[in-house]
Amino acid sequence: MKWLTSRYVFPLAVITLVISLCLQCAWIRQLYVAQKKSVSTELESIVSDASKQITYRSIAKGHEKSGRFQQFFLSQEWLALRQAFDELKVDNLRSQFHYGITNDSSVVEMKMSFLNDAKLKFDHKSSAVTNGKSQREVSLQDQRDLKIMDSLVNHRLDHLGWHINRNYALYDYSDGRLIKGQLPSQTVSSFVSGKYTYNLKFQNRYQLIVPSITWLIVFQMRYYLISSFLMLFLTAAAFYLLIRLMKNQQLYAQAKLAFTSNMTHELQTPISTISVALESIKKYHLIDQPEKLENYINISVHELHRLQAMIEKVLKQEQMDLGETKLQFSLIDIQPILQQVIHAMEVQVQEKNASIIFLPIAEPLFINGDAMHISNVFYNLIDNAIKYSPPHARIDVSCSIGGHQLTISFNDNGPGINEIYQQQVFERFFRIFNQDNIHNVKGSGLGLHYVKQVVALHGGRVELYSKAGKGCNFMIILPLYEEN
Repeated sequence: MKWLTSRYVFPLAVITLVISLCLQCAWIRQLYVAQKKSVSTELESIVSDASKQITYRSIAKGHEKSGRFQQFFLSQEWLALRQAFDELKVDNLRSQFHYGITNDSSVVEMKMSFLNDAKLKFDHKSSAVTNGKSQREVSLQDQRDLKIMDSLVNHRLDHLGWHINRNYALYDYSDGRLIKGQLPSQTVSSFVSGKYTYNLKFQNRYQLIVPSITWLIVFQMRYYLISSFLMLFLTAAAFYLLIRLMKNQQLYAQAKLAFTSNMTHELQTPISTISVALESIKKYHLIDQPEKLENYINISVHELHRLQAMIEKVLKQEQMDLGETKLQFSLIDIQPILQQVIHAMEVQVQEKNASIIFLPIAEPLFINGDAMHISNVFYNLIDNAIKYSPPHARIDVSCSIGGHQLTISFNDNGPGINEIYQQQVFERFFRIFNQDNIHNVKGSGLGLHYVKQVVALHGGRVELYSKAGKGCNFMIILPLYEEN
């Protein structure tokens, strides 16, 4: 699909991430609402159960294990009836409750009355028969039951691991006025329970207040939140890696296309030269002119060698990338190899009016390596220094030892390499353009990539120190040979 190019990938990835984020937020919001409802239901159940348990204890002293008592006073029907009796609040309604327990039977009486004439008023709206106990005794018992009620609620919350700020409000049973605590603020995240009695003295009613349950809900949703954030992160990371891979593939394809174009041009040059030489020999009957014939033949042989060297260079690089190259390691001295390479490149040096300065040191520099590939590394670095440097270039080659490592430096006074390209120059097919996006120097873009691979196979590394306009210093660092 031609329309699906890399320029559409980034906006498509952004849109996908935004949609994913919106969906995750909607899902988390729904989950938050459900969790809030669940927490509120659980808190309400805690207060309701505590009220039931404390009320039962206040009723059934001496009859705690009685099946009849449990069947009645812990039944859902009784609890619903009692709660309805507590909640029934009508203007000028008087309610009265009484229970009596004897060895033979128990009596529970609920009485409600109201005057038909709205102008008449009852003195008391509700009351409970106290079986002859004084008001002080009833108040003390009510305070003890209140402490037990609040303690039981706190114990249940702590048992669930819900460490939240909480308090309670106490309301007068008769007229509903607040007698202890503060009125709950109607905030979005606060929880306010219903009002519950905690004995059958009907003095006061208990209400649990939690200022905020937001962090409790977030804590309970922690695994869902972590998984959601992790999913978004992995999706973003996947898109990032995909875009980066596509960009690298695009750069690789462009570099490969440039490599094909450059190599086609470079291969055509020696072929054209050989073709012209052969046609000249045939056309001008140079067989009768031995000197010119020998000159044309030498030109053809030189171009054939150059053509063969370029083909071998590409083949060797391909084999090395596929891991098919096997190095022949042996004990070699670096300095003689350097001298041989420098001597073999005298023609190129003379053509550019350049100079190579190499001052060997007295002691031999032995490494465990492949002499052919090491010499190719030296050839590539010196050849690059000559090609990219201006006329009358100077190339300093030196060796040094430090920390059981050998450092071979190739320092030139050429144009240098900008810092933004210093890591990319070792990539396959990469070549630096000039300001007009044109390659001024012919090449395949394989030389430095090959250098880095060979040095790595020898257990070493390549370092580049350069500034634009101030030359380059390529340093090959290899481990010295050590006897076991």
